[in-house]
This record gives sequence, C-alpha cells and structure tokens, in this order.
Amino acid sequence: MALESPVQRDGDRGFLGFASRLNPLTLPAGMLQESVNMRLDRGVAQTRKGAKRLASDISVSGTPLTVPFILEPAPNEKIVRAIYDGGIFASALMLLPEENIGTEAVLLAGPDSVFAYITDSALDINSAGAAGVLAVSSTENLVTDTNDELLVIAVPPEISLPTPPDEIIESTDKVSMLQAYNRLYLFREVDRNQPGWGTNFTSGEGIVVSGTVATVYVDAHGYEQGARLRIEGGAAAAFNGHEYDIASVIDADRFTIEVPNGTASEPGANTQVRRVKPPLYWDGDPANDFVRAPAGVPAEGPTYRRMRSVPWATYINNRLILPDGRQGVMISDVLNPDLYDPFWQSFRVGKGGNDFIVGIHPWADGSVLIFCRKSIWLATLNQTYDATNGESLVARLDVLTDEIGCVARRTIATAGNYVYFLSDSGVYRLDARLDLKLRGDTKPLSDPIADKLQTLNTDLIEDSVAVYQDNRYYLAVPLADATDSNNGVFIYSQLNEQWETADTYGFGVNNFLVGNVAGERRIMITNRAGYLMLINHREDGDDSPDTEVNIVAPVTGRIVTRRYDFGDMHSKRFLRAIADVVIPSGASVTAKISTFNPDTTNIVGTLTNATSGLEDYNMKTPVRYKAHSAEMVFETDNGRPEIRSASIEASPKSLPPTETRNAA
Repeated sequence: MALESPVQRDGDRGFLGFASRLNPLTLPAGMLQESVNMRLDRGVAQTRKGAKRLASDISVSGTPLTVPFILEPAPNEKIVRAIYDGGIFASALMLLPEENIGTEAVLLAGPDSVFAYITDSALDINSAGAAGVLAVSSTENLVTDTNDELLVIAVPPEISLPTPPDEIIESTDKVSMLQAYNRLYLFREVDRNQPGWGTNFTSGEGIVVSGTVATVYVDAHGYEQGARLRIEGGAAAAFNGHEYDIASVIDADRFTIEVPNGTASEPGANTQVRRVKPPLYWDGDPANDFVRAPAGVPAEGPTYRRMRSVPWATYINNRLILPDGRQGVMISDVLNPDLYDPFWQSFRVGKGGNDFIVGIHPWADGSVLIFCRKSIWLATLNQTYDATNGESLVARLDVLTDEIGCVARRTIATAGNYVYFLSDSGVYRLDARLDLKLRGDTKPLSDPIADKLQTLNTDLIEDSVAVYQDNRYYLAVPLADATDSNNGVFIYSQLNEQWETADTYGFGVNNFLVGNVAGERRIMITNRAGYLMLINHREDGDDSPDTEVNIVAPVTGRIVTRRYDFGDMHSKRFLRAIADVVIPSGASVTAKISTFNPDTTNIVGTLTNATSGLEDYNMKTPVRYKAHSAEMVFETDNGRPEIRSASIEASPKSLPPTETRNAA
C-alpha cells in the first residue's frame, strides 16, 4: 500500500481583516498580519483606488477649483466658486437654504475669506466673461465623455470675513464650521500664548459706567477699536461672562464699551479682560458676507448671555450647545442661537476633577453624550425648563464611565446603534441595547491593531478626524513621523467587523467631507495646505496634491498573511507558494516569503501583466527554504491588482521511526 504524500498545504481562501498586535501564529484563517492601502471586499484583497485632486493651493492667485461632476450637453449642473486666500483651516458641507434647497456646497475657510462652493445654478459657457464670470476653462479642454472632469470656473462675489482686526484666521487657531438655523457658523479659538491674546486685569480704577458707556481701565492693553473682549470675574452680572466689542480706544490704558442703561460700575482691580475671536456666520446668500455673532448684554438682561467665542459647537434638537470653559456646557434657546440662560440651561461635568470637555454628541430621546478626556457622560434634556418651579433643562446627568474618554472631538461618529471615538487607549465603540442605554466595553475596538496606535504623535493627536461612510469607519491619525497633520488612515469594516487596512497618502488629512459627487455619496479630504482631494476615485493612482508637479503616483499595496506552521513547531521544508491573483494591464504582484528559525525574507516571484487587458493568474512560485514557520508577503504596484487567495506547501520532517518485532 502506497504511503500518504507527506506534502501538506495551508492557506487562506479569502481575507477578512488584519490584526497586527496578535501573535501571527494564533491568527485564524482569513486574518492578515498587515494590510496597507488595500480593500477587503468579499474576502478579496485589492489595492485601493487613488485620490483625485479637486483643488490645489486654493487662493485668489491660484487655479480655480476643479470638481468631478459630469458636464451635460446643456451645462446645467454645477458652478464652482473659488474666491479664496491661503490654506484650508476648516471645511464643511452645507445645504443651502430657501430657494437653494437641495444644493450641497463644499465650504472652506481660509485666513481672511471664505471659500469655494458648488451650486446647482445654470451657466452658459459661451458667455464667459459676462455676468460676473472671472475665469472659465476653454471649451476644448472640457471632457464630456468621461466622469472625471467638468468645468473650471471662478465667479464673484467674494464671500469675505468682516474687517475688524481680529477676524483673520491664524495658523495657531482652532477652527471649525457648522451649519445651523440656515446659517454657516465659523468658530475660532485663538492660542492664548500668542502675543496680545492672554488674560489682562483691570487696574485700580476698574470699570466706570456713565449711562450706556463703560470705561475699562487696563494698563497697556494694546487693543484696537472693534476688537471683541470677554470680561469675567466681576461682581456685577454685566461684567461676569459677557463679551463686548470695543467702541473706542481712549489711550493705551483705557477703552470704552457699550452696556445697558442702569449697569452698575465695577470698582477695583483684577476683573479679567481677554481678547477673543467671535463666532461668524453666513446666511448662504452669495450677495452677503460673513457677519459677527452679536455681542453685549441681551435684551433679556445681564443674567442671560449671548453666544460666546468658542472653538466648536454642536447643533442638536434646534439648539446650539457650546462648551463653557473646561467643564461647563451652555445650551441655547430653541431656534435662537444668540440667547443662553447660564443658570437653567447649563450644566457642569466632573466639576473640580482633573478632566475637561472634548466633544458633545447627540444621542436618542433628547439626550446628549459629553465626551471628556478621561470620562464620558450622558445628559438627558427636557424640551423646556420652568424657572418658577425650579425645573432645569437638564433632567438627568449620568457618568457612563470614568475609565476612558475621548482624545479628539472629530473622531466621534455615530453608525446605527454604535458611537465610535478615539481615546488615549485606542478606538472604542459604545453600543445600545433595545432600551437605548449606552454600554461600553473595557476592551478597545482597536485591540487587534493596538501596536499601530500606541506610537501616534501625541502632540498632534487631538487633531485626529474620522467619518463613517459606506459601512466603514475612516480614522485619520498622526503617525509617529507626522509633522503637522494626520498622515495615516485606519479603516474599520462594519460588514467584516475587522480592521481592514491602513491607508497612506502623500498629503495631510485635516478633515473628511461626505457629499454628493456624480450622484454618489463620496468622501473628500481637505488640509491646511489648500488641497481638496476626492478619495477612492482613480484606478491609476493618487493625483499629486500640487498642480505644479501634476503627476499620478501609483498606489502600492501590501498584505502579510498569518504565519503558517501547520500545527507543528518543528522544522519543515517549505516547497511552494500559490496565489490566485487578478492583475490589470501594466500592473504587477511581487511575492515574498519570510521564514522563521532561521529568519529570512526572500523574493520568490514577480508577475507582471504585459497584455492589454485584465488577466487572471494562478501564481505558483518555488520556495525551497527550511524553517519552523513561514508567512507570505504580497506587494502590488501600478493599477489595482487583486489577491483572492494564498497558500503555501511544506513537507514535514521525515516519518517518525518505528520498531518491528517478530513474534516467536
């Protein structure tokens, strides 16, 4: 009787995700050690699509925006407005109000003007130069038979920021944009360490009120007329938390502000005075510019407040919710963004503790999540409050956990029953049961890739951003080598319930935008260098973000399989690697084998498709290495090759010795 063949085969019929932290010998079938720039749809590992440049170096003197909308024979689709100066500090998607309902706009905030936006208005390209058109591409450059290009145009008027001295956005500012009440709000918080933006104090004369004019005494204040100031710590309500615009500068030690009639003076020193950058808003009308949110004491009296200068806000149930210092939250009246009751419509979390608010996020049944750096709270809100009966707007305040918190506000994302966010310990996911009560897990969702997240640049980690789209959670983070922005994107697949890949791009990822592009919901990336990129678009690679370079860089993909030892820790001879691959024209797949004990890494084969079409291959490469275990590495180049399965063959050590005896 013939002996059974000693050759054994182990491998993976498909790929579900990657887990870089775990021991590669313990990974189950279908799991990879590493996945870079790949997508794992239906278990097939395929190189991701490249990013298309929509705009580069956005500025008045730079090139107008280019957007990938289809130009129909009767050009009635999209107009791009590009009146802009400098890099992109904040971005948002806005649904334009009233007669423009249904129009989505890409909005970008620069140092002293805003922005680029897209409308559904009609345009006759033959009348270029008329009707206020500043620039239009020549008709022979229009591509009408593909989905890639459209029309490059810049039209007035300029959507400008107000002119007072504190409106320019500086590189050290924290900036965010939000649509609420049919307005686009631009929030900014200045770095207090910058000269002229620290906290000052009134001198001995204090604040002297005469009628509706208050003279504020601050030695060597350095302020200009029109600058906005926040005054806090006064005994009078009018000088404890309100913001004012300087009406006039008397001299280097005095200036005036307008206050309500009957306001009492604030004698004595040490009332805090600090210059701030007020919220700005635009009503969506191209004929209008941005304006400041109102300052001063509201008509309801000094015990109420107007919208304060903050770095961000959240719009929930027709109310704006603002951070108020490190641990406070202020909630506006319904449909009134400029009125806040600091007693009945506010609350504090973790008062006196070593913690601070990072973000506020909506949840079910009128409740909101308050993410602090070291804890998470759930606030249940009433629809109204009754000061007469002592009923606050906040019905209940519960701490969900004080073991973890959120490290970056813009990584918070809701997907059905789940809320994803990035903490100091990795990515966590809160989930809700049928009672809609949130529950967390002490084990982070990112545990399989914990080694990747442990080396992030902690100086930049608060600028991490995320978005949930197409059943995936995209998380952009600053890797260890990041200098000024996020340079790595980790993707969690909700369908596979595994981490799918780690994407790398040749440009920073400061924000994600999701909008309609050619009838599909697509993800765009903006960054402070002035780039607007549409990801997952090109088959041939990534556009260079800079138009002066203007090249397409092929996306290089890489996967590393689990480590194969055939359930035997002894030495064996590896004979052959086999993979089913699909390679586009001009693309290639390189196979490597890494062995362990002894440790070696060797290229065992490269397969390039030299034909003019897509080809399927059964890639067989001899190995002939002796080791205890081995893993396979596949690297792709040019186009989007697919790796459908991978396996390796080995011959174990010779059959164990046996003894024979003849019975007498």
